[in-house]
Amino acid sequence: MKISLLADHSYEAPKIAKWYYDEWARVAPNVTEEKVLEKVIEKSVNRNSIPLSLVAHLDSELIGVIELKIRENKNYPEYEYWVGGVFTNQDYRRKGVAHALLESAKNKAINMGIRTLYLQCESFNIDLYLNHEH
Repeated sequence: MKISLLADHSYEAPKIAKWYYDEWARVAPNVTEEKVLEKVIEKSVNRNSIPLSLVAHLDSELIGVIELKIRENKNYPEYEYWVGGVFTNQDYRRKGVAHALLESAKNKAINMGIRTLYLQCESFNIDLYLNHEH
């Protein structure tokens, strides 16, 4: 498995947008797959500034993605940097993909001088993130 910047694989943006739309956005009013794609594309150009995305590939197959975001939650404007958009292809879940993406995202943030990352998640995913506390 190789973790790299989405900026190096921007052709994957439509696939990621479909994943996100199908997993989270399709039930949201006024959200289209095209709007989701626009947001993914925003994160596909940055290499050393947030927002950005990291992707996981196995051979040439895209198997996961994670995002580093800025001020993701309007309810917490004092929390600047966030992890989000963690998604692993169904066929590769529980195989360490999300773990590798989280470690890579943390390392990328540290290399950019970011010391604290925040996240919000569904209750069934809490254990995944607790394994990455520091």
